[in-house]
Amino acid sequence: MRPSEAFGEGRMPDIVTAKEVGRYLKLSESTIYKLAASGEIPGFKIGDSWRFDMEEILKMIRESKKDSSRGGAGPGGEAKWRN
Repeated sequence: MRPSEAFGEGRMPDIVTAKEVGRYLKLSESTIYKLAASGEIPGFKIGDSWRFDMEEILKMIRESKKDSSRGGAGPGGEAKWRN
């Protein structure tokens, strides 16, 4: 089995760095590390390096937007992963 076949639809997941997630979310790289370490954003470590599946990040954003529209945001009306 080729690696791409393991993920279905013949494509590999988009694995990105904390810097790339930070750029996308307009947050600092250190904030991304803190959020990942606390489990507030999905990520995983390979050795000492954090990596993120961009589809999981986008899914988290979609779910957060749904929760916010239903009044499920944290204190101050902000989603819990925003710092």
